[in-house]
Amino acid sequence: MKPFYGLMGIVLAVCAYSYPVGAEPQTRFSEGGAYQRIDPPSPLTDPKGRVEVVEMFFYACPHCYELEPKLLQWLKDKPYVDFHRIPAIVGPTWADQARAFYIVQALGKGDRLHRALFEAIHRDGKQIYNEYAVVEFFVGQGIDRKTVLDLYRSPEIAASVNEARLKTVQYGLRGVPAVIVNGKFKTAPYFVRDQEEMLEVLDGLVKKERVLMSKLERPAGEK
Repeated sequence: MKPFYGLMGIVLAVCAYSYPVGAEPQTRFSEGGAYQRIDPPSPLTDPKGRVEVVEMFFYACPHCYELEPKLLQWLKDKPYVDFHRIPAIVGPTWADQARAFYIVQALGKGDRLHRALFEAIHRDGKQIYNEYAVVEFFVGQGIDRKTVLDLYRSPEIAASVNEARLKTVQYGLRGVPAVIVNGKFKTAPYFVRDQEEMLEVLDGLVKKERVLMSKLERPAGEK
């Protein structure tokens, strides 16, 4: 991987925080330690059925790049999980990559182009922080330039980016990657020791919500 300088150096410092050496988290899998409550909770995309898991990420974040295959593996045997991604926006340089994410969604080529964006930044050393760089990335992937420009400047993409910015604030994020469970709880590698432990915490939160949802779905009087 090529070294990054300038704005990228700031990104690496901001996108995620390591757990302090020698420090111990509060009780593992406990609220306030391995995860935190979101107050007030955020409305769900689909309030009934599966447990909603939202990944908050930033393409230029190396920790998000590292988490991507692990999270996809975690999802393989989770048909009861409704998974979404939202690009976090904690600064002005993050907005263009959020636009890139929503362009990917609008083009209907999510998996391939989503991974290609990560690879362009972390494998090829590209810095995608403005309209020109975003457009050139998609053109390089074989997408018509006018199509990309129209999407980049569309009110629909602008609205999605604004919603992502609001969600970042509502979730009270101090770094990425982070995952949100049913709009109620958030966990992240910087709450625990590493990404693997975060996925264990995520498992616990999903199970917790499934138990609660099953109780709420029972007919009145049934135990």
